[in-house]
Amino acid sequence: MDSSSTVVQMLQTCKLYFSVPMGVDCIELIHKIDNLNKLHMMWTEDCLEDCSYQSEVYKRICEIFSNNVFRPTLYTYEDEINSEMLWEFKQLYPVYKMLIAFLNLKAFDDEKLSPYVGCTFIKALIQRLQDSCVEVERDCVKQILFRLFEKSVYLREYILQNTINSLVGVCGQIMATYGSVKELLELLKIEMCYGLVDSPTIAMVLTPLIKRNELCHFAGQLHECFETAARKVDVGLSVRFVGDAIDNWSSAAADVPTLCRTLAALYFDVCDDESRSRVRGRVVGHVAGCLLTSVAAAAAADGDGASSAACRAYVDFTGLLIDDVSTAGAGAAGGLDRMAGALVAVHRTNRGNDCVDVTGRLIRRLIGVNDGRCLVGDGIRVAVMEVLLAEE
Repeated sequence: MDSSSTVVQMLQTCKLYFSVPMGVDCIELIHKIDNLNKLHMMWTEDCLEDCSYQSEVYKRICEIFSNNVFRPTLYTYEDEINSEMLWEFKQLYPVYKMLIAFLNLKAFDDEKLSPYVGCTFIKALIQRLQDSCVEVERDCVKQILFRLFEKSVYLREYILQNTINSLVGVCGQIMATYGSVKELLELLKIEMCYGLVDSPTIAMVLTPLIKRNELCHFAGQLHECFETAARKVDVGLSVRFVGDAIDNWSSAAADVPTLCRTLAALYFDVCDDESRSRVRGRVVGHVAGCLLTSVAAAAAADGDGASSAACRAYVDFTGLLIDDVSTAGAGAAGGLDRMAGALVAVHRTNRGNDCVDVTGRLIRRLIGVNDGRCLVGDGIRVAVMEVLLAEE
C-alpha cells in the first residue's frame, strides 16, 4: 500500500481549481485529474485493507475539497445547465469520487478528520447541495454527507441542524427551488432512524412541504419520511399529518393528483389500523367535498386537462376509500352517502369522459349491485338507482 508521503505528493497536484478559459488544454489540470482518479481507484480497490494514513493526508484532502468545491460560484439551481457548468462538474467529479473512496476506507479515522471538518464545512457542503443544478453532483454530495454522518459521530448534530434549517428555508420561500429537497429529505430520514429528531421538529419541517407547488418532484421521499416518522419516532404523528394535509389543502399550490397521492400515502401507508379509524370519517368527508367541488370546476372550465385530471384523481381516491370502508365494516360507513352523491354528480356531468365508467362501477358497488352489501342510506340508494335505471 502507498505510504502517506506518496499520497501527499499526489495530492499536492490536486489543490488548484482551473477556470474554464485557462483550463481546457492545461497539462497541470490533466495531471490533477489523473492523480485524483488514481487515488479513487487505489482506495476503492483497497477499501477493505488496513489503509491507515497520517493526519497530513486528512488535511490535504480537506484542503483540496474546499479549494475546488467551496468556491464562490455564480451558478444557482434556477440557472439552466450550460457548457461552463458541465466543465466545472467535470473537474469536480473526480474530487467527489476521491473523497467518497477515502471516507469508505476501513481504517478511516474521524479523530484525524476533526481538526479540518466541522460546522463550517458541513454548512458549506449542504449549501453546495442546494446550489447545484446537476443531479449527479447532488448525489455525490449526498453520499459524502451520508458517509460523514455514519463514520463521524461528532458531525451528526451539525448535519442534522443544517438539514432542518435548509428544509425550513425551502418551505419559507415563495419561489423555492426543489432540486435539493429530495436529497435533504433522504438525510432527514436517516436522522429520524437514529432517533435524533423529535416530533414537533418533524411536523414543523414536513407538513409545509405538502403545500409546495413542486411537490411532485419530491413526493416519494416525502412519503418515506412521513412513514419513517410514524414508525420510528411517534405513531401519533400519522393522525397529525393527515389532519395537517387536509387543513392545508385549499392553500396548497401542488397539483391535485400529487396531493391525492400524498394524502393516500398518509392514510393507507403511514396510519396503522387504529390511527386510520380515527381519521377515516374526516378523510371520507374531505374527499367527497373535493370531488363535488371538482365537478363544478370541471364544468366551468369546459373539461380542460387540469380540471379533468383533478376530478379523475378524486374519483380514484374515492375507489380506494370505498375498499377501505368495506373492509373496515358497517360501523365505518359514515360519510359514504355524501361520497355517493358526489359520484352521481360526476356520473351525470362527465359524459364522454373516462370517469363515467369508473363512477358507474363505484356507485354500483356502493348500493351492493354485485354482492348485496349496501354501504349507503336508503335516500341516496334510491337516487343512485334512478341514475342507473335512466341509463338502461
